[in-house]
Amino acid sequence: MSKLLVIMGDLATGKSTFANILSGRYGISMYGKDSIKEVLGDTIGFTNREENLKLSKATMELMMFLFAEFARLNKPLILESNFHTGELERLHEMAKEKGYEVLTVVLRGNADVLHQRYLNRMQNENRHPVHLSTTLDVYEDFKSYLERTRKEEIVGDWVEINADDFSYQTDEKLLKKIDEFISEK
Repeated sequence: MSKLLVIMGDLATGKSTFANILSGRYGISMYGKDSIKEVLGDTIGFTNREENLKLSKATMELMMFLFAEFARLNKPLILESNFHTGELERLHEMAKEKGYEVLTVVLRGNADVLHQRYLNRMQNENRHPVHLSTTLDVYEDFKSYLERTRKEEIVGDWVEINADDFSYQTDEKLLKKIDEFISEK
């Protein structure tokens, strides 16, 4: 049975970095929402939040398409995004139809820690403009966003990780669990 590893969770938890680490560890292709959205933003452009949200929707459709293509070849894949319940349900339905086993790794953290990390990223890491059209630099907006997204149901098998620091990226217990998932037949 082929494997689909889903990396999701709170903003500023290191989802993309961790997905890339795992991609290298297992020699599995990885697609992340941010990278795809940046390409679409550069190609199509956007002038306001509404158009930016359309880019997000198109990005998610492309991620579903990519999974379907990998599934056609029976190849393992890692997908990383801030998936919402409906998107996860759709992904799980596709996985079931295509004979894939899915494990979701959910990264969570303390709102204060994550907000400071988010602000640092926005101010000091030359973030792509496609990621800057929110009001999440305001703490209350950020906290409200986290609370809202944490209420969404996570379908299927999943493991939650505390991402207040990045030690989880080298945590042997967590990596062993993922190793077992990837290697089991």
